This record gives sequence, C-alpha cells and structure tokens, in this order.
Amino acid sequence: MRNIRGLIMAILSSATFGLIPLFSIPLMENENSALEIDLDSVCFYRFLFSALLMGVIVLVSASRKHKGAKEILSHSFGVSPKQFGLLFLISVFYASTSIFLTASYTIGEIPSGIATTMHFLYPVFVTAVMILFFGEKPTVSKALAVGLAFAGVFFLSGASFDAGFALNPLGLLFVLVTIFTYGSYIIGVNNIKAIASMNGMKLTFYVLAFSCFLFMCNILVKGGEFAPLTTFHQWWNILALAFIPTLISDLTLVYAIQIIGSTTTAILGCMEPLTAVLVGITIFGERLNASQGIGMVLVFIAVYLVVISQNKKK
Repeated sequence: MRNIRGLIMAILSSATFGLIPLFSIPLMENENSALEIDLDSVCFYRFLFSALLMGVIVLVSASRKHKGAKEILSHSFGVSPKQFGLLFLISVFYASTSIFLTASYTIGEIPSGIATTMHFLYPVFVTAVMILFFGEKPTVSKALAVGLAFAGVFFLSGASFDAGFALNPLGLLFVLVTIFTYGSYIIGVNNIKAIASMNGMKLTFYVLAFSCFLFMCNILVKGGEFAPLTTFHQWWNILALAFIPTLISDLTLVYAIQIIGSTTTAILGCMEPLTAVLVGITIFGERLNASQGIGMVLVFIAVYLVVISQNKKK
C-alpha cells in the first residue's frame, strides 16, 4: 500500500507540474501588452505565494498536535543550522533548474522542444548516481522505462534535428546544467541524512521559500522590476499557479521521493510533458500529431513498467 501511495504521489506531482503552461501563458501573453507579466516576475510570485500557502498549512497542521505559539512555531519551522544550510543548498539546485532551462531558450537559442528533451536526461543521471554511489541495484525494467520515457518526451516535445542544425554551445551548457541541478535535487531530498527524515511539509516550505528568495535575487541582479498584479485575471492565474503546479507538485514530489526513492520518482517525471501536451490540445486548441501520439504511447508504457517494477519489489 505504501508503494502504491508513492507511485500515486509521483504521478500526481509530474502531472500537475505539466499544468504550468495553463496558468503561466495567460500571464505572459495578454491581448493588452500592458497587462503582460515577464517570466522572472511570474517565477517570483509563483514561489512567493506557494511558500506563504505552505507556511499556513504547516502551521495549521502543527496547531492540531501542539499547544502554545512557541511550541507550534518550533515544530513547524524549527531546523538545525546544518539542516538550514542543506535546505538552502538543494533549493539552489531546484531554482537553478528553472533559471538555466529558461536561459537555454532565450540566451542559448535552443528550441524549447530540443531543450526539454535534453533536460529529460535527468532520470538517466539520477539512475547512474544511485547505482554508482548509493548501491541501488540496476534492473532491466527500470533501464527500459528510462529509455522509453526519454523517447516519449522526444516525440511529445516535437524535437527535431534538421540537417545542418547546430546547437549553440552556450545553450547546450545551460541544458546540461539543468540535468545536474534537478537530478541532484531529487537525489539530495532522499539521500542527505540530515534532511531525508524531515517532515515533507516542512521540507517543502523551505524549498519554496528559498526558491522565492533566489528568484527575487535574480530580478534584482538583472536590474529588473517586479511586475504589479492589478487585475482579477492576473491574481487568479498566479494563485492557481502557486497552488496547483507548485505547492501540490513540490509537496507530492517530496513525499514520492521519500516513499519510492529518487530513481523511480525521476522516471515518472515523464508525465509532466504529457500533461503539458494534453493542456495544449484541450485548452489552447493545439492539434495532436502523429509524433505526439507515439510519445503518449511510449510514456504510458514507461509508467506501466515502473508500476510493475515496484509491485515486484514489494
């Protein structure tokens, strides 16, 4: 039963991550250009409100078990200096993934489909590290699932390397960094002893709060401004973005990693691009092509192999 719960958490996490375009695109693309919000501000608000919401949830949860403001606050947010430093470190890895992946599109000029496909090499990185350094035993089903998931993401993303196409070295570097940063985050959550046993809600709060701080610094370093939220439309989308594909996604991701491990959770991340494609088709009127159809089938097979693998392990 615990394995099943972990699998559901991992699938829910990656699926809700895929809803990011549903709420972010209306914020960044508006008929009235004056109401458009830049990507950096969207990222800052996304993590600001998700951290606040997570903080409230942590406090409410603690108040049910403890009495007295001091005890509640200690139970909710109390961490050792070592834990504080390690939480900040894994948050740097997490937030850097978004920054570098975005930079690969804008500065590195790599098509988003190709960048997304290359980024999804992170399950390979996670699997390799877990086998080489943490003694995880390799299995044929997981290796096959990784390959199918990667191929599925390739087809879903519509990536294509035309004859004579050359990758920008800087863009390639940015994407490779995201493989390392996101893979390291997934590994760190479950394998750094000081935080591995930490309450999932508390851990998620700190990751969201530190990510908010890092995105704020990103805006300040660039000399940018924080775009104002002035309409109901903007508030609705930013709060939905903060709650569904951020708070829920990150919380279920942490729980999934703690229950079924880093490798399995990483492989099931293939549900994210699948959800994004389905949102594009159902909400934004995009057409399903043959390539995406093949990608969907491959992703479903990969997920099925992971589920079967976990049941055999149980």
